[in-house]
Amino acid sequence: MNPTTIITPAEAGPSSPSLGSGSRPASPAMTASQTLRKPASSGRLAKLLHPGRSRSGSSASQEATTITAYADDSGGNSGRSTPEQRRRTGKAAAASLLASDPKYKKFAALVDRCLQSFESVNEWADFISFLSRLLKALQSASPSYSEIPRKLIVAKRLAQCLNPALPSGVHQRALDVYAYIFSIIGTEGLKRDLLIWSSGLFPFFQFAATSVRPLLINIYETYYLPLGADLRPAAKALILALLPGLEEETGDFFDKILSLLSRFSDSISPSFFLRNMFLVLMSTLSARLAALNYLSRKLLQPADLPDGGIETGLLIRGVAAVLEDEHVLVRRTGLDLLLRILPLNGKLFAGAEERDQELLIRSASGVVLQRELSLSRRVYSWLLGPDDVSSAQIDHFKTHGLSLLCKTLQFDMENVEALSGSGDSQRPFKIFLSMQDKWEIGSVLAERLAIPALSAIKSAIASSGGSSEQDMLRTASAVYEAVEPIVIWRSLFTVLREELDKENAPGVDLIEWMLAAIPQHDEEVVQTHAPVLGEWLLEAALTRTLSPLSFSRTVDLAYRFLTLIPPGLFARSLATDIAPEPSHQVVEQLYLDTEPALQPEDLRHRVGNKVLPDIVTSAFKLSGFALRTRCKETQSLLRVLDLTSMLVDRDATALRCVESADWTVALLKGLEQSSSFAVVNSIVGCLLRASRSQLFSPPIEVSSNHLMTSILDALFRYLKPDAAPYHVRAVELIWEYNQLAEVHTLENVIARRMSSPTSKLGAFEAFGVLWKLTDDSMLPGEVFRVPLFMMLDALKSTDPELQRTAETWMRCNLRSYFRALDPIIARLLEAPDGTRVSASKGQADIDFSWLAYLVESVITLLRFGGQGLSKACQTTDLSKSSHPTILQRTNDLGDALTYLDLLVHLLIRMSRAESSGGSPTATQLALRLQSIALEALQILVSKGDVSQPSLATIRLHLVDKLSAAIHRRQTTLQSKMLHLLHAAMSASDTPQRHHRSASVPEKSDAISTDPESDFEAAVVSVIVEGVSSASNQPILQHWVDFVLMTSSHLSRRGELLESLNTCFASQLRSVMSKLQNVYDQSPVSDLRTSTSEAEPIMLLNALERVMMLLASLHASRRSEDGSRPGNEGGSMILGLVSGVFGADGSSSSEIRHENVQYLDEAMSALLVTWTVTADSSAAEGPAAASREHTFSRTRLRARKVLEKVFKAQPSAVMGTLVRIWASNFKEIDVAEIFDCVDVLTPSAQRVVEMIGEVYSTRQSRTSMSEQQAHPAYLAFLEAYISRLEAPIAVQVWSTMFVLARDLFGSANSPAAKTQLYPVLRCLTALAKTVATTSALEDRRLRRDLQETYVKILDAVTSYGSRTGDFAIYDRGLFSSRKTLSNGDVEKLEDSQLATGDGARRVSEYLADEVVPNLRSFLYESERVAAACSGISTTIIAPAFRQQKVDSTILRLLLEMTKLPSATKAWRFQVAEAFNDQKFFRMREDEALMWKPLICALMDGDKERFGELLGRIAAAPSANIFTNREQEMISRSLNLRRLSFVLLAAERNHYLAQLPSIQEKLVDILRTTVVSPRVHSEVYLCLRILMCRISPQHLTNFWPVILAELLRVFEATMDEPPPDGSEQLQLVLAACKFLDLLLVIQSEDFQVHQWMFVTDTTDAVYPPEDFSPEAIMDRLNEIISEHAHDHKLPDQMPILDILNGDNGGLRRPRLSHFRTVTSLHQLQPFLSRASIDTYEGVYSRADVDWEAVEEGLNGEIFDVESVTRPGTPRLA
Repeated sequence: MNPTTIITPAEAGPSSPSLGSGSRPASPAMTASQTLRKPASSGRLAKLLHPGRSRSGSSASQEATTITAYADDSGGNSGRSTPEQRRRTGKAAAASLLASDPKYKKFAALVDRCLQSFESVNEWADFISFLSRLLKALQSASPSYSEIPRKLIVAKRLAQCLNPALPSGVHQRALDVYAYIFSIIGTEGLKRDLLIWSSGLFPFFQFAATSVRPLLINIYETYYLPLGADLRPAAKALILALLPGLEEETGDFFDKILSLLSRFSDSISPSFFLRNMFLVLMSTLSARLAALNYLSRKLLQPADLPDGGIETGLLIRGVAAVLEDEHVLVRRTGLDLLLRILPLNGKLFAGAEERDQELLIRSASGVVLQRELSLSRRVYSWLLGPDDVSSAQIDHFKTHGLSLLCKTLQFDMENVEALSGSGDSQRPFKIFLSMQDKWEIGSVLAERLAIPALSAIKSAIASSGGSSEQDMLRTASAVYEAVEPIVIWRSLFTVLREELDKENAPGVDLIEWMLAAIPQHDEEVVQTHAPVLGEWLLEAALTRTLSPLSFSRTVDLAYRFLTLIPPGLFARSLATDIAPEPSHQVVEQLYLDTEPALQPEDLRHRVGNKVLPDIVTSAFKLSGFALRTRCKETQSLLRVLDLTSMLVDRDATALRCVESADWTVALLKGLEQSSSFAVVNSIVGCLLRASRSQLFSPPIEVSSNHLMTSILDALFRYLKPDAAPYHVRAVELIWEYNQLAEVHTLENVIARRMSSPTSKLGAFEAFGVLWKLTDDSMLPGEVFRVPLFMMLDALKSTDPELQRTAETWMRCNLRSYFRALDPIIARLLEAPDGTRVSASKGQADIDFSWLAYLVESVITLLRFGGQGLSKACQTTDLSKSSHPTILQRTNDLGDALTYLDLLVHLLIRMSRAESSGGSPTATQLALRLQSIALEALQILVSKGDVSQPSLATIRLHLVDKLSAAIHRRQTTLQSKMLHLLHAAMSASDTPQRHHRSASVPEKSDAISTDPESDFEAAVVSVIVEGVSSASNQPILQHWVDFVLMTSSHLSRRGELLESLNTCFASQLRSVMSKLQNVYDQSPVSDLRTSTSEAEPIMLLNALERVMMLLASLHASRRSEDGSRPGNEGGSMILGLVSGVFGADGSSSSEIRHENVQYLDEAMSALLVTWTVTADSSAAEGPAAASREHTFSRTRLRARKVLEKVFKAQPSAVMGTLVRIWASNFKEIDVAEIFDCVDVLTPSAQRVVEMIGEVYSTRQSRTSMSEQQAHPAYLAFLEAYISRLEAPIAVQVWSTMFVLARDLFGSANSPAAKTQLYPVLRCLTALAKTVATTSALEDRRLRRDLQETYVKILDAVTSYGSRTGDFAIYDRGLFSSRKTLSNGDVEKLEDSQLATGDGARRVSEYLADEVVPNLRSFLYESERVAAACSGISTTIIAPAFRQQKVDSTILRLLLEMTKLPSATKAWRFQVAEAFNDQKFFRMREDEALMWKPLICALMDGDKERFGELLGRIAAAPSANIFTNREQEMISRSLNLRRLSFVLLAAERNHYLAQLPSIQEKLVDILRTTVVSPRVHSEVYLCLRILMCRISPQHLTNFWPVILAELLRVFEATMDEPPPDGSEQLQLVLAACKFLDLLLVIQSEDFQVHQWMFVTDTTDAVYPPEDFSPEAIMDRLNEIISEHAHDHKLPDQMPILDILNGDNGGLRRPRLSHFRTVTSLHQLQPFLSRASIDTYEGVYSRADVDWEAVEEGLNGEIFDVESVTRPGTPRLA
């Protein structure tokens, strides 16, 4: 073992004893050879002492002595010791030697006293005095020591003296001290303590004054450069320290710094220097320009790069980072660097990895978005190469850059979702558009990238869900318009050829999307590409064998193209002189030839002369082809027909070339074969258009009998009952064709169909639909005279089915009897006047037969018109007739006659008819005419000569027969039986009815047991069965008419009427549900339903009749109840309330339940109807017209029913509406309930009044009880008020406040007080709306609001703590039910009241609605404060006392903090909770809600923050009885409170308090008696400061931070804490702080981070003899040395810092770890700290601020780390 010899005094240099103890060096600025002479010995101890320094403690013992020390700590480890072991051995030996040196002790004490004087520094002059004393103290040692006492504190004080805020004189003096220290510690001393002394110098140059910079440069040259390769660990930091001198090329020190950096580069190797220079470009924004200035002098071409000395990826990433800088000058200089060293065709770029190439080209191409000409020019130069010839530039770009640029942009385009987080998802598209400005680049780039760009936009829109659709569509339009159309459509034509016959065709989908989403305005597109491609697609559809899907897609695409062609272009096209070449040659020459073979003028000529005519002929050929071969493909066929219709509408000249006859035949065949009305509609419409065109040769004549018959036959197929959705459109088409047809053509077609034995029934039904939908002004009775009489004959037919069809026709389709009666009356009027017919025998026969036939027709109408026709004839004047003959004869007759008058007159005339010829035949005919006329009169007067017994027999028999027919589903005879039954009942019941009306039974609800009552019950039963039977739907009208005419017989039988009510309500609901289901469908095939508007209207008529009878019955019962003694009066709604929600116990409860039941069922059905018919015009398609027709008529009828019922029973109906709203049925839209209320009530005020009547009447009736109206009424009122518009809300203001005051005044009992909460909700809803108007400017109105609202609010909050014992209403528990049964009604009170959480719900409402609007309601700050004080006293304070503070209370507090006048109401509770030791035990989700509260607390009282700081810095108690542990916990909690205050605030919110915060933290750090736990809290606070204070404000704090970190880690390395030591928590806290600093990478810290981690390329590419100098690496080595001797128990796991996928972001690695019990648990972090930091910079990853915040929040509320140590655990 080689000993290390420490030199004797004889070998001493300038510090030899001969100089005396007080001797000093001549100058700090001595030469490097004198000062930094490196000792020959390699021993560690020799590096600590200045050469010549004796170990003797006194000057008397300065004799020659040789001391031997060993470089290794033990002989056994020779050759195996690590640099860190040798470092620690030398340090220990030096400490041992100096500890026994009395002179050094004296020297250290002098320095210590000098350092203590720094505490009294107050101004800049004090700094100079302190530095002078410090220099004098350091010079006092003789000879000088190479070990500076308290060097960590000395370095910290010197760094503080270099604060930029201090004057340059202080800086100069501090640099003098630095120079002297470096001169005495020598090269080895500076190398050993480089990180200690450099922490203050490195950041200083950028702040140094001009007069100070030479001193600093001299220090670097004199003391740092001689270190040579030993500066390698600090290479990046030293570069950052000097680069500020290169920011300005004309600066005074530019050349000196440039030379210094060059010498520095040579000393540590140029390649290593350049690697760190490019690292600076990547990581430090402020140093980029200076670094580029250096590189512009030293790196002029690729050859200047050291061979193999720099990784290409690092080089490229550095340049890419510069190109993404936001400063134009930096980008411009970076582009110059790019052009010099990384040309596209250079070896360096070609040899780079593909991902690095993409990174660079992505950054370079993004520069063009700057829209700066100088930048764009350099980018283009890089892409196009140095040549000036355009062709050469394009070749260069195609060879070296096109593929890479296209790949990069296309990747970005296809992954725009990944870019959306950066804020510019359209970046690649903008780059593509900007590149189009340079023709040499844009032309070739568009050919490769235009279609992928549009495809990417389409995919992005599909995946975005519409959030950014409009922006992306604008981008698509920009891309499309920026590229030449020929480029796009040539590429798309290639796609069409390849994918047209494929099932999966994304390219074709792209074309469809483009045509639909991108406007096509370009003239070249619409006049050239659209015709050419459209014609090619039509030809392909004709010639290729395509699947149904491909054929449909082809035809649709062709249609889209052809719709783009201007209409005038077709009209200007030629139908002659067609070019001999086929059209496909135009396509080939346009899209397939590499060079354009057609000039624009020639191309336009060929399009007009060849392509457009071919389009017309191909389209018509295709329509014939499709009609013959693809008649089942509905969608394709429709598109083909649309195409031909469009060409006809545009008057294409080439229509002359179409074979119109063949095409017409194909259309007619299609009519016969089609099973879709859409196709029939399209064919008929197409034929109609073609018939109007003059271009077809020969012309298309639709008036021919054959053609017209085919068309009408096809249309009549869709007048069947099951084609109801298409009735309206079919009728419209029939009348359009009738205008073109010959006279009587339509009539003959209908008559022929009605005469056909095979299709007679269907023809009758079809004619009925046509009749019904034809307007009166068109005189359908005259136009369809023959079919009408055929229909009347059918009523007398012996064929039961035909007769039943005719009867149904009369009921459902006639619309008005006068339409059929007018032509009969007109012909009767034309008969000869008088009673005799004097003509020949044959003429008389004809006359009598014709007149008899007409009268029989009248009888037929009278029989089936019934009372309705008779009443209509009685009330309708002849002057209202639309028939000209009747109007003319009416004028002749003179007096105003009604139809009934005229009928009587005519029938009397006919009854007088006689034959003057005496012919037996004529006589018989006359007698027959008379008989028929008398029969008609008998029908009119309704004489009734049948006996009562026989009538009773007939009635019972008919009831039985009807019931049997219903069960057997026989509908033919039911109508006759119903009419007969009605006549029998009317004739039998007339005297009985008068008798019953004269005397009301004493007990009206008693049910009689006589036969008449049994019969009535049987009739009702049969009615229910008949109406409910599905097979009876065709004759439903007969049943409804029967009910309407006979229900009066049941006017006193309430239970029977309610059965009918239930039946019709159920049927109405069912019919409306069916209608809704049918019309909500959108099938490809036809909709099938026979239900039209007739069925619901019938049911509405019946329901109206029954409800009115029930209303009348219950009104009479209430009048009887009111006349009985002991019964108090009250409104009907009171009965409803007590019947549903209360239990009066009176005998009338059953009646009221019945009342409620029938209203609930009927109103529910009516509201379902109202909901279904709410939007009758929303649908589209062929069925839309029928839907609108059906729904509008049904809604109109339902409205009339509702209005009539409401007029009869307003209160009862309102109560029913409330109950239905409360039940929340799925079938009934809530909005429609309120719409119904608006329709029924005259004003919103009336609604409030009606609700108020419930409560006012209740108070008068229940003075002796505690019953209250159900809260559903007030809940309904709240919902209603919330929907009111502001002007209407102002109108109901006074009414609502009267109600509120009355309820408040009567709230004397606990049950009554629970009503105040819903009243408060109503007031709040109303006040919110009114507050948006100027109404509150009225002082009286505002005063009323303030007084009433405050009183009710106080009452609610005062009673709020007990509200949970009572019920709060909650609606919707019966939402799955269709109706309410009696049991359901009784359960509403219990089941719809949410119990047990009343207080919580009140608090939620106060937080959400009341407190946020208090300023709007109360105006005056005093009232707002008082209201908040009441809420705080009654709700918030008890919650805090009971420790039941939940999110609701916190929300309430948060809203209060927004009210300036309410500070006193919440401040005490928040402050008390914040100061409680249990505050930090809450969950993290609650902590988020506390942040704004604490911010408001601190901002509201500026002194509170100072008080918190004062508690933190309080000195330890001198009392020996004080619990030190508890004192430590209290101080730690106060520190944590400070941390939370800072974390809860915004960035720089506490900037003004930052000096005070720093002062308190420094006081804690320099106190030696403070526990490590407290120090750990300081580091947590520092972490938060780094996130909440901008880096530029923390500059003067770094010396303290660095000194403390060095102290902690040096102490850890010197003496690693044992397992379980409390010191481990401090180490963990320091590591977490350092972890955060390494993640944030602030520029202020980057110059210091080399002290802790290896921040150069040595982190990943270490040299062979690399020995790390960074603290984390050294600490990792120390732990590794003992790893084999230390095995962690199972309960002490190694901390797993690999947190999985970080999403490409930098995250703290230790934020989730709370405690460690062994230093070895930190080894994963220590071992990877350097490499993770380097990789974060290299990958250019951003900071994951969400993860940072999450970690801080989690640690803040981990109170166990403050109160007691624990085992390792995760958050």
